[in-house]
Parts: sequence; C-alpha cells; structure tokens
Amino acid sequence: MSAPATIERLAPAAPPRLRVEHLGSIDALHRIRGEWDEFVERSGSDIYFTVDWLQTWWKHYGRGRAFAGLVVRAGERIVGALPFCVQRVWGGPVPVRLARFVGGDSTIAVLTPPVAAGYEEPVLRAALERLLDGAGCDAVSLSPLSGVSPLAEVAGRMAGERFAMTRSDSTGPHMMFALPDSFDAYLAGINRYSRRDHRRSMRHLDEAYEISYRVVSGDEAVAYLDRFAAMHTAHWRTEGKLGHFGDWPRSTEFTRDLIARMASTGRARFFEISGDGRPLAIEQCFVFGDRCHWRLAARDSDPALDRFGLGRVGAVELFRTSIDGGQTLIEAGPGHYEYKARLGAQEHPVRRVVISRRSPSSRWRTAVLLRWGDLLHLVYYRGWFLKLAPRLPRARRPLWRPWIRSRV
Repeated sequence: MSAPATIERLAPAAPPRLRVEHLGSIDALHRIRGEWDEFVERSGSDIYFTVDWLQTWWKHYGRGRAFAGLVVRAGERIVGALPFCVQRVWGGPVPVRLARFVGGDSTIAVLTPPVAAGYEEPVLRAALERLLDGAGCDAVSLSPLSGVSPLAEVAGRMAGERFAMTRSDSTGPHMMFALPDSFDAYLAGINRYSRRDHRRSMRHLDEAYEISYRVVSGDEAVAYLDRFAAMHTAHWRTEGKLGHFGDWPRSTEFTRDLIARMASTGRARFFEISGDGRPLAIEQCFVFGDRCHWRLAARDSDPALDRFGLGRVGAVELFRTSIDGGQTLIEAGPGHYEYKARLGAQEHPVRRVVISRRSPSSRWRTAVLLRWGDLLHLVYYRGWFLKLAPRLPRARRPLWRPWIRSRV
C-alpha cells in the first residue's frame, strides 16, 4: 500500500546529529501540543499518538507507570515523537522493568510510530539508548506494531550491536483500505459479487424504508456513545459475547472521555444509517488528517433485518462518506474479517518486537516474561476465555488485566 500523500519525506544528513528531549510527565505534552500533533500527522502516523489520545489513555490506564516521552530533533526540527511508559511487569515471580508505547495495551490499537522517513534507524537507536541504558529498563516493546511501519525491520538490523532482539514475530493480521478519489472508483475496484450484493442491499433498503444518513461529531457525539454502545452490545449478546465494551475494562469511560476531549476538533465521529428514523447501522471512527480509524461497528440485531446485510452496507457507506471527506486510508483494526477482505481490505502483519539489553540478566528476565505471556495466552485466553467460559452457565466477565498487560 502506498503511503498517504501527507507523509513527510526528509533527507537526513549523514550521519544525522540528533538531540533527545525527555518529557518526564504526561502533562509536559501540553507545552508542545501543537508541534507534537503537527508532526504526528505530517509523519503519516496514527491518531493513537496525538496528545488527546495519549493523555486520555494515561488517565484510565497509566496508574503504576512512569511516563517517558522522547522528542527527537535534528536541529530544531522534530524527527521522532515517541511516548513510552515504564513499569515493572511480572513474568510469574520474575520482575521485569519494561518500556512500551503509551497505548500499547488495554485498547485495540495497532501502532505506526511517528518517525520522519529516513530517520528511523538513528531515532530508534537514540530511544533504545535512553530507555535501556539511561532509564535502566530490561526491555523495550514496540508492539503492537503495524506491518506498514519500517521500525520492525530497522530493529532487526540493529540487533546484535548493543541490544538483543528477544522476540520478533507476528500476532496476526490487521486490515487497511486504500481509498480512491471517487466512490464509483471504489465500487469498480471490488469484485463483482460484492458490488452486486451492495447494490442489491441498497435497493431493498430503499424499498423497505426511507433511508437517511448522518455523521455525528462534536459535543453531540459524547451523548451519542450510549446509543452506539447499547446497539453494539445488544448485537454481540445474540452471539453469546459481551462485545467490546464488556470485554475491555474501562473501555466505556475511556471512549467517553476521548470523545469529549476531541469534541472541539471533530475527530471523533459516528456514521449512522437510519430507516424511517430508526438507526439500523452505526460505525464508530476517528478521523486524523487523511486517515480514518474505523474502530467499531454496531447494527440492529432484529433478525428480520438480516436480509439487508447491514454490516456490509454500513462499511461501504462509511467508505463513501470518507472518500467525500478527503480521507485516503481507512485503518480497520486487528484481526481477519472475511467481509472486510471481500470489500477490498489489504492485510498487513501486526508485528511483535521486543528488544532487551545484552546483559544476561535482562535477556533472561525478558525471556521469562515472554514465555509467561505465552502461557497465559494459551491457558487463560484461548483455553478459558474463548472455549470454556462461553459454555458455562455463568455471566461472562471482562478480560483479565494480568493477561492484558502480559501481551508484550
């Protein structure tokens, strides 16, 4: 997939002389908010690295962690903006001092860190030196890293110099849509069966209802979250599951605060399709520059509506709205979804990259943590959460916090 047109392409000096500014608290981001957010957008990074997102995440999930924001400059120009949190994580009985990206756990983000093109290696080296040598961390996690980011490859080249690559693999795919200049061009680009199904669904909806569309943003979006969450949860309840807001601890409060922070910018949005004034499908997303982050979907769970293919219709009409709004890329989150693939999504790996100090103690501690996380994932998530718990006559419970934090 080609990079968005707004990505900054810089030609570094050889070798670049970099200066690292350390921000020791999340509130320190206020001082450089405009410069930080401007660089995040210009570098082609995600909304997950904006000041609003970082500070909201920290409010809900930052307890027990120390903030380490690294602003890397070439002269006065920012070439890297890397927000880390440092904490002690337990691999069973073994403590590990770990640095990871703020927002790297507790939500469903896939990250494309903001680093200027051409500066990936010196910026990453400067960050690792500051965290592993200066801050005394045993390991640094760059996960969950988007496959479109070059940092995984860069980290692999650097391994063996002063640092040890403890793990570099993929935890599965994430999906992205590259949008053309017009909706007609989008429809022409998907297979004829998907195109036919969409047109048929729209024809049937138009015959059954008076269809209307609207985008909800700003202050209205804060109150609208309750309607969306109720529809999303009701749909997943029919599948015997809790849905996003039931699975992920504090996700409702986190999302509400996030939308409130972004009300003035209009970045938080809901796209609604209604029939005769009744919401039929709603898509929740965040818009940042020319990129749309499609987070969650909801649709009316009435079985009588199944024939309309509301999940597919909601997605395609979101693409129409995004194209009209000038977005060129939709980031559709982790996991493989067949209907997204049929609608033209491209899959990229979600990379798991963990780098440790070369000392035997740090390498051993990090290895224990990773194996402990693998064990929890196998026993708790795959064995209990996915297989056994749904069969038992008891209420489902949210994801276990130790498992969430063990996904390094």
